[in-house]
Amino acid sequence: MNEKQLKKRNACDLQAVLKTVQGRRLLWRILQAAQIRQHGFVPGDPYATAFHCGQQSIGLFLLAEIEDAAPAAYAQMRGEYLSQVQAEQNEINRLTEEMNP
Repeated sequence: MNEKQLKKRNACDLQAVLKTVQGRRLLWRILQAAQIRQHGFVPGDPYATAFHCGQQSIGLFLLAEIEDAAPAAYAQMRGEYLSQVQAEQNEINRLTEEMNP
């Protein structure tokens, strides 16, 4: 298998994962764990800085792969995550109102 074929297969694999809700949730959790939107620098601790930068590097690699395979997938994952957070907040608000009429 040449490099072009391998790249196409990898993109198809990722597209298959992104077609499922479970796959998008998993990839979103990995991206969140990689802290791609945070600074990696930890003042006074070069080892922690290196660790965080390594996490971010993997996260940025994954994000680039996602964007290449399915350009709209990141926005979809973000939207699904925010909808879930809102639903959970609504449930908390409802329970709070029930406890404090």
